[in-house]
Order: sequence, then structure tokens, then C-alpha cells
Amino acid sequence: MDGEPEALSDTATNCNFASASETPSDNYQARLDTLEKKAVHLRLVLEKDYKAADIKWSLFVAAAFSFRYESCLRPFPPVFMKSGVKDMDELLSAITDVPALDLVLQQLDNLEMLPNISDIIDLLFYVLVRLKEPNLKTVPTEAHASVLELSNSGKLAPNPQYIFQVISTSKSPAELRWKELSKNHNVFYAYHGNRLENFYTILHFGLQQHLNKSTLLSSGVYLSPDLAVSLPYSHGGFGWGASCIGGHLSCVAMCEVIDAPNGINYQKPVSNEGDGLNEDGKKKLLEKCCDSPITQYIVTNCDLVRVRYLLVYAKQPASMRFPTTSSNRRAGGLRYWLSRHKLFSILLGYGLMLATIGFANNQPIHYYYKVLLKKLDVALANIKV
Repeated sequence: MDGEPEALSDTATNCNFASASETPSDNYQARLDTLEKKAVHLRLVLEKDYKAADIKWSLFVAAAFSFRYESCLRPFPPVFMKSGVKDMDELLSAITDVPALDLVLQQLDNLEMLPNISDIIDLLFYVLVRLKEPNLKTVPTEAHASVLELSNSGKLAPNPQYIFQVISTSKSPAELRWKELSKNHNVFYAYHGNRLENFYTILHFGLQQHLNKSTLLSSGVYLSPDLAVSLPYSHGGFGWGASCIGGHLSCVAMCEVIDAPNGINYQKPVSNEGDGLNEDGKKKLLEKCCDSPITQYIVTNCDLVRVRYLLVYAKQPASMRFPTTSSNRRAGGLRYWLSRHKLFSILLGYGLMLATIGFANNQPIHYYYKVLLKKLDVALANIKV
């Protein structure tokens, strides 16, 4: 990216070891200089496209918290590898300590604060800066329709809340291989639905057969020209609770596919209407099926597919679903306060119920209650006289 500071070396993600001639103060200063450089890079990424950084981090968190992290969490942060073993407890603890990204931006301004959040900076730097291939770019809402039109989908489907363009560098080996295979072939767009925790690996390594359920039809990566067909396979999951996009997400990949005869099987609607027909009837039915649209593609050569867009369906954060203003608070009064403190309201109601039961079964209270009624009767009688 133009105007970026000098790139860090690959060893910058780990702690720097002091040489024999270095004093502790020199080592601390070198570590602080590295943190400052990481903070600058991290700030540039967050300020350039905040939502893209948010979704990239959310996909990493979803993969880390999956029970299938061995296959989902690739690439794995090397700093959390201890003697060749993935230290998931330490990684999950570090993820839990990461605040909302807007708070991270504020903390990056305070140079004295950097050593206190060094673990957070290291982890965010690895995911958002070090793993720069591929890059995500937020597509404006007004451009969503033009992106969805690329697939020529024939069925109506819910529109995604967010679309992110997946951008690979021209020198990427996978991109170069795809361009070489695409020579003398047409290309088309199709959708692929998958579990949320798989998209971290999908973004970095492309679509792979082992991340898909095996079916009785054929082994391979399943795609469809219709978003409505792929959407049910896009199982939602919990990403990052502090995300500005939403804590519960589901994703669909919009892919560019090379129309090569070897490597793609075309599946059309299957019908049993031909049972009991004569040969002429079966021939007409076969011609009808041949004219019917393709429902899905089964890709057996994953090099023919490149993910170009990421369609994100998100449940909005609570602060966006339930906007509250000072005027709303004044208008709600006690009802608003009780709705904001539901647990306390339940405990208060339970206490009042116990107090009512206790008063009802208390004999002295019954005695004073009868005395009070008698005094009220005497007072009313005097008023009538």
C-alpha cells in the first residue's frame, strides 16, 4: 500500500532476543521500537477500512473457538506454537483480552500504554497486517446490486448486509496459476455456502474439498449460480462479540470459476416423471431436462475457483438494534429502568412475593389489621353522626 512505513521482517511477530552485548535497557528499547512500528501499521489498516479489518478478525475468532480448530485455524499464529504444539488456552485467553477495535485505535495513540497491550498488538498485527494476502475491501451499499448481478442468479434471495471484495496481489502463486488455467476458457460466477468457522481458512487457502461434507452424489466443492441455493449451507455461527458488524454471522463466498471441461461436473434437476413412459416420452423428457437450468456445479479441481467476494449476513449489535436516546429514557421512566435491569427486576419481584406471603401468614399482623379496621369503622360512624 502506498505511503506505508517500512515493512517489518518476518521475525517481528515474535519477541526479540537480546544478544550478549545488549543490556536490559537496550532490549526494552528495541522491543518498544518494534511495538511502535507495529502500532503504526495496525493503525493504518484500521483507519483505511475499519469494517474489513473487523470481519477479518471476526473470522479468525470464529475459527479459533471452533472445536475443529485443527482444520479451521490455518494459518496458525506461530507465537502460540510451543514445541510444535498449539497452545490454544493461551491463544483463546489472548483473544478474550482484545477490546473493541475502536478502543484499540485509542490505545495505539498512547505510546506509554503500548508495553501494557503488547500481546494484543502482536496478535492483531499478525492477523490484520502480517496476513495481508488476501486483502479485504468493503463494497459500498450502493454497489451491492452490481456485484450480485455478476452471477445472473435466477432466484430471489435475501440481500446481504455487507459485501467484501477479496483482493489478491498479482504475484500471488494461486492467482498466477488461476490466470494461466483461465486462458482460452470462459469464466462465470457462482456461490458457495459453508460454515462460518471455515472461512478463515477459505480466504487464505481457497476452497478445499476437506472443508465440505461428503455426499452420495460426488466428491468436490459444490457451487451454485443461485444465491438462494447456497444460502442454506451457509450455517451461521458466533464470531467476535465486540464486532461492529455483529456477533452472529453467516457467510457466502462469491467465486469466479473457469469453465473448463475437466474439473467441473454440471448437475441439473433430477426428476422421476419418466417412469412408465415409452421411449418417445423418455426422449422428450430428456430434451426438456437438457434445456433446464443448472442447479449446481461440482468442482473437483479447486485451482479452477477463486473467491472474489464475501457476502456477510449479520445480526446487528444490540446498540444498533435498540437505539436509546436521552428523550427515550425520560419517556420510559420506571419501565425503561426495569427493562435495562431485568435480573434486578426479577429479584425484586421475587422478594415482594415472599414478603406478601410472610405478611399473610403472620398472626400479629392479622391482629393489627383487625384493630385498624375497627378504628376505621368507628371513625366512619362518627363522621356519619
